[in-house]
Amino acid sequence: MYRPIFLVGFMGSGKSTIGRRLAECLQLRFIDTDTFIETRFRQRVVDMFAREGEEVFRRRERVVMQELMSMGDTVFATGGGLPCHLDMMELLCQAGETVYFRSSPEVLAARLELCKRTRPTIQDKSGAELLEFTQRTLELREPIYMQARHIFDIDEIDSPEAEAAFAQRLSQHPGLLVQE
Repeated sequence: MYRPIFLVGFMGSGKSTIGRRLAECLQLRFIDTDTFIETRFRQRVVDMFAREGEEVFRRRERVVMQELMSMGDTVFATGGGLPCHLDMMELLCQAGETVYFRSSPEVLAARLELCKRTRPTIQDKSGAELLEFTQRTLELREPIYMQARHIFDIDEIDSPEAEAAFAQRLSQHPGLLVQE
């Protein structure tokens, strides 16, 4: 059995899209933690944020991750804020291989502009306001993301073909598959 692989990075960095492809290449299970939480609590993340607030969501997220962290043979796409609360990044690093999908604020803001209605923290932002939010938040989170064992710049991954090629290269990266 292989240690779990945790993909971390800002929202819009491709963790879910590339994570699915990576899991397929490695013939491992794939779990998007936000989708898992939505299924577990029968409520969309955006609704949890709106009705109960971020603090309740983060507590739920932590409980779920403590259950999931021991699952080997799995690629996890984590929520963008997950590693940044309490000691979650440290726990992820101890439990498995961590991979940071690093991207510039400009590329992230452009990607997020296309899918912001499903993202509770940016639904009401656009243009310069979205870019400023992305820059400010990424500046706070990057030191935590940089604790990942593996770091990949993904600004150039901008098409389904590029995603597939990157997932294939990532699947062959030394040290990514570690037996327990």
